Amino acid sequence: MGTEKCPFCGQEIDSAATRCFFCGAELSEESVHKRLEQLHEQDERFARRPRSPFAAGLIVVVILIGIVLFYDNSGRKPVSYIDNPYQSSTIRLKAKIAFPEAGFIITNDDSFDWQNVKLELMPESTEDSFSLKVPNISAGETYTVTAAEFSRADGVRFDLYKMKPKKLLILCDTPNNKSGSYYLEW
Repeated sequence: MGTEKCPFCGQEIDSAATRCFFCGAELSEESVHKRLEQLHEQDERFARRPRSPFAAGLIVVVILIGIVLFYDNSGRKPVSYIDNPYQSSTIRLKAKIAFPEAGFIITNDDSFDWQNVKLELMPESTEDSFSLKVPNISAGETYTVTAAEFSRADGVRFDLYKMKPKKLLILCDTPNNKSGSYYLEW
């Protein structure tokens, strides 16, 4: 199995993936082709633009404002790259996650149910991904799961004695036909 960059967010993903693990974008042949055409057109427009110091300064100011606006103030790292500007159907979920002892306590703080929930756990030592699927986490519900319930595609389970959790990603469907995502890094 090889890897390639997602045309929507630029993260390294499995070349056989049908959906980007990081931004949730569908990777059908048609959507990838359309996205590559958009990027090519943007590159051509950018190459034709005259460059000026004012434009560069304006870009820096816009980037700084974006960082300030998209920074989650609860002590976690910025999660703005999950809110992919090219995929307007993705919304950031409101969740609380605690990691006592050998498990996780996940609370849905949204006013809607999370449906077809996929939890992804990544260890500190590798870029492996361990996943767990949950049919539904209701609004206001607290869901408790042990680390050993997460497994890779080959059946290997997450082992807290050998691995330390580094990242947790929540992907789900929402009632308004949008994709939801939440990212946490320790």
